[in-house]
Amino acid sequence: MFIAVQWTSGAFHAWLLEADGSISAEHQSRTGVNSVLNGAFEAALRAEIGHWLPSARAVLLSGMVTSRTGWVESPFAIVPAGASDLLAEAVRKEMEGLPPLYFLAGAARRDPLPDVMRGEEMAIFGIKGDLPEWVVLPGAHSKWVRTDGEHIVDVTTYMSGEILDLLLKDSLLSKLIPAGASHGEEAFARGVAIAADKRAMQGGVLQRLFSARSLVLFDRLKPDEITGYMSGVMIGSEIIEALAGQPEVASVAVLGETPLAASYRQALQAFGIAAPVVTGSAAAGFARLVAEMQRER
Repeated sequence: MFIAVQWTSGAFHAWLLEADGSISAEHQSRTGVNSVLNGAFEAALRAEIGHWLPSARAVLLSGMVTSRTGWVESPFAIVPAGASDLLAEAVRKEMEGLPPLYFLAGAARRDPLPDVMRGEEMAIFGIKGDLPEWVVLPGAHSKWVRTDGEHIVDVTTYMSGEILDLLLKDSLLSKLIPAGASHGEEAFARGVAIAADKRAMQGGVLQRLFSARSLVLFDRLKPDEITGYMSGVMIGSEIIEALAGQPEVASVAVLGETPLAASYRQALQAFGIAAPVVTGSAAAGFARLVAEMQRER
């Protein structure tokens, strides 16, 4: 048996894996890295999955638990990086009463500016078959990943989700939004179109976000459409920036089936880009590493 742990800032997710990678048990909680006080990670691990530990040959850990603010900081596998590189760069720790602990590497690029991911790469490597050339993982900090089919060759992070959330909660624009306003698909599509229209305005996302206020002032946007409109402007602008300077991109795989992932697919399709749904679980990524560990023995 092997234990795989995806330990992020806000959550704990673990799987008990058979040698063939199949899942025997699963456990989740809200005990994220940020909620572990005074570095008591060993105690937290035992509290969450202590009953699994005696039967495990190894514990593989990924996510923010391997960061500078986590339990043990591991290095980054510099792109191009394959699944085996995450294991090769892992930090192994021996602790009394525990199976060997492998703090897996994240993935990173160095130039032109450093960019990193810790944890999301497990879901990328959990995609079955050849990896798509382009994959986006929507979230507060969306990851745009380019691959060669087997390795991650580039990763770029966009803070669009976090910035949008801040603007919708506490900004000049948020004061115009009525309570209970919903996302609104038509308003979202309008925002994406505005992001794409460089003929009307040559500026970028900062200029276009303010239009959520000015359009309302001129009765050309309803206050309850602001949320959807701003989301469309933000995601549309992110897509333009992510693909700027690239040869014509025909397809971008969107990882996941959340409402946010659906918004990314809608926006990509508005740009004439195919946006297939792909599934790639962290558990499947861990299973690849378990297979790799056994090949090495």
